[in-house]
This record gives sequence, C-alpha cells and structure tokens, in this order.
Amino acid sequence: MYLVIDTWVWETAQAADPIESLELLARIVRKCEHKVIYDYKEEILREYRRHIEQSPSPIKNIFKIMVQSGKMVAHSEVPKEINGFDKSDLKFVRVALSTPGTIIVSGDSDFLELRKQLERNGIQLKILTPKEALEIL
Repeated sequence: MYLVIDTWVWETAQAADPIESLELLARIVRKCEHKVIYDYKEEILREYRRHIEQSPSPIKNIFKIMVQSGKMVAHSEVPKEINGFDKSDLKFVRVALSTPGTIIVSGDSDFLELRKQLERNGIQLKILTPKEALEIL
C-alpha cells in the first residue's frame, strides 16, 4: 500500500499525541508491503527532515529505517491545482493523485476539510487520520 504521510503525523508522533501517529509510523516500518511516497523534487522529504531534525531519537530512528530500507520512494506528481487549499500542502495531494489507491494520512484540519472538498468535486482520493489508517493497515 502506498501512503503519503503529512508532516503533521511526524510532528504529533514526537509528542505521542495522538498516540496513533507514533503507532502508525512504527507499523509502516514493520510491514514490508507499505511504502511512503514523496515527490521527485524531494520537497516532501526535505520538509520531513526539517521537522525530524530536532526530534527525539525514536522518531529519528523510524525515519532513518524508512529511508534506508527503501520504505520511502519518489513518485511523479500530477500537476493538478485544487483551489482554496493551502499551496504548501498541494505537493502531498499531487503525489497521492499520481498513484491510484494511495492514501494521505493526516490529522491536520486543512486535510480533513480537503477530504470534503475533493468528494464534492468528484476527485477520488482517500485522506485518513492516523487512527483511521491504523484500522485498515
């Protein structure tokens, strides 16, 4: 399964609040079939690194394992504009749209609102909270 992990998940995993964020990242590491995708320009990867740089060791270790084990892979982006959404988060949506069946995981209110907007516009993209993602992974 391909996942796009919003930076919100990495941030909340550091504080273990909600605990599901940390559980989700650990489950992705343990299950060989799960991959985290990012854009070819590596904007998402650089954003992850900026936020993880000051993280506690367990988060840094999870990230390091994901990178070294090939759990994180670059994918192309669909150049799709979605109006009314924070442009800094569009990279996550574009990468998710590039691979059918990809799930975005976030608890950020912007993404949860986008979930409704995409449905209204007929765009097929799953956006789940960490808790919802854990139920299907």
